[in-house]
Amino acid sequence: MSPGRPDKKRLKNQNPRRSPKPTVSPRSSGADKVTIILIGIALILLVIIVIVMNRDVTRSVLPRRETVSTGNESAPVIERVETTQPEEPVVELGVPETVEAPLDSSEDTQVSQQPADNPDATARLFFIRVSDEGKIGTKSVLRPVPSTGSPLTQSIQALLDGPRPGELSNDVLSLIPEGSRLLGARVEGGIAFLNFNEEFRFNALGIEGYRAQVEQIVYTATEFSTVGKVQILIEGQRVDYLGGEGFWVGGPLGREDF
Repeated sequence: MSPGRPDKKRLKNQNPRRSPKPTVSPRSSGADKVTIILIGIALILLVIIVIVMNRDVTRSVLPRRETVSTGNESAPVIERVETTQPEEPVVELGVPETVEAPLDSSEDTQVSQQPADNPDATARLFFIRVSDEGKIGTKSVLRPVPSTGSPLTQSIQALLDGPRPGELSNDVLSLIPEGSRLLGARVEGGIAFLNFNEEFRFNALGIEGYRAQVEQIVYTATEFSTVGKVQILIEGQRVDYLGGEGFWVGGPLGREDF
């Protein structure tokens, strides 16, 4: 080779018009496959998420269909749980159960006079009914009473007489102590002041007996539109509690107190 000439092989290799063939690494080929697989899995998960979200939206928008039980399906069985009763039964006193129509407004006043051709008036009296679970609630009954100028007094006296045989058949009873008498009654400013004898102050059934007897009195008295609350008096005096520190009666009581 002469020193002045360039080598042909070197010029051939250094020709810029000829680009070298790209070489593919096995590692890069495997990485591309993994990337494609991951993208496919991501797309599948995205489709599943869209389907689930559409189903939840459909459930929230469309009303739920009521399931109708067929003869092959078994109806749910309700079992009564037997509980041991404590020394004093747990009592729940709430809104009285009444189904009769209210008294006529002409009878809801303590000074109204009944016509001579109507010797009897109708009073709504509230007694006690004990459920099979031992819970106490009030039950009202309608009873004819003598028509006088003091229908409130007549209603309370009829309540103190207790339920009649026909009323006892409806599983009602009175928790007002035996021997209780009404000594006087007056209404002032929507409050009925009812004066009872000493026997009304003591109840052998304890705190729940006191609560029930006062509830009977309050519900019966407030059946009149002129009476909103009741103040219990014993022998003309206001006492704080019935039975020592039993049930508080130191102020006027309404239906909302039970």
